[in-house]
Amino acid sequence: MNAMTRIRNYVASVRTEIGRVSWPSRKEVVSLTVLVILLSVVLGIYLGLADLIITQVLRLLLRG
Repeated sequence: MNAMTRIRNYVASVRTEIGRVSWPSRKEVVSLTVLVILLSVVLGIYLGLADLIITQVLRLLLRG
């Protein structure tokens, strides 16, 4: 089997597999994207507040 035949076979098998994939609907993609963004914002706020609190506590401890 030469290289071109192997490449063609590979591309054909990839196309077949892509046809078998169960793709999510647009509504699912949008809702999950919004969920990821919201969770990222909430986690960012949580970590920012935790960092602020820890910094203030350490500042108080190291002063006295």
